[in-house]
Amino acid sequence: MDFLAGRLKRINPSPTLAMTAKALELKAKGQDIISLSAGEPDFDTPDHVKQAAVEAMAKGMTKYTAVEGMAALRKAIQEKFLRDNHLTFALDEITVGNGAKQVIFNALLATVDQGDEVIIPAPYWVSYPDMVHLCGGTSVIVPCPEADHFKLTAETLEAAITPQTKWLILNSPGNPTGRVYHENELIALAGVLARHPHVYVLCDDIYEYLVYDQTPFTTLAAIAPTLKDRILTVNGVSKAYAMTGWRIGYGAGPKPLITAMTMVQSHSTSNACSLSQAAADGTSPLTSLMQPLACRV
Repeated sequence: MDFLAGRLKRINPSPTLAMTAKALELKAKGQDIISLSAGEPDFDTPDHVKQAAVEAMAKGMTKYTAVEGMAALRKAIQEKFLRDNHLTFALDEITVGNGAKQVIFNALLATVDQGDEVIIPAPYWVSYPDMVHLCGGTSVIVPCPEADHFKLTAETLEAAITPQTKWLILNSPGNPTGRVYHENELIALAGVLARHPHVYVLCDDIYEYLVYDQTPFTTLAAIAPTLKDRILTVNGVSKAYAMTGWRIGYGAGPKPLITAMTMVQSHSTSNACSLSQAAADGTSPLTSLMQPLACRV
């Protein structure tokens, strides 16, 4: 159709969502299907979380909130980062979106121009390259073979960086491999990044609490504080708390970036759902949601 924007030619529909839709279709027909597509936990949203949303509705918390999220929720996120990751952020360095996916998209749309490059270690989550392409950027796919445990090494990162590099996307635990970066591996990557001050890092930590061995989780900003003003740390409640449909994600990083991301969101969805924010609010009088429910197995 001629009236469609040319940028759509650069992207493909999400294969994850297409597979999910097909699995739901087959299940509706009575077939026994195990879907390995969308990252959907096998337990339900906890009852106290549901109850918090019910109480919020009864209290009339059904209006617009600040685009960047309710202050109470951002305070809970601030406390989570300090408690779990030893990271300190001001409230205006935290933003809440409609899932971590929107937070990532906001960041890329706010920063990536035509010709900018974004390094994406492979295997990768399918949406990263298409987000970059929608923003006019170029995805630099860096293969991470099994011999390297499907993880980016300092050497491969160094080789991938050019003067046009804007971002490195670092996903740990990784989708789809589940691999977790060890502290010494992050330190090595940080050494490379220290030599390239024009490169920002988007740490996608959405699977933080889903670790299936004894590997301790750590995030780049925690072990490389000198890089903190170039790191956006993204997380959310979807995976750890089985709240995929509630659509609450969050990001924390340098204030100018967070301000720009909030401006982008103000012209798309505005705030995330107020009831979902209330459910994710760690200041709930019932039980702190921000105490992780998904455990390390």
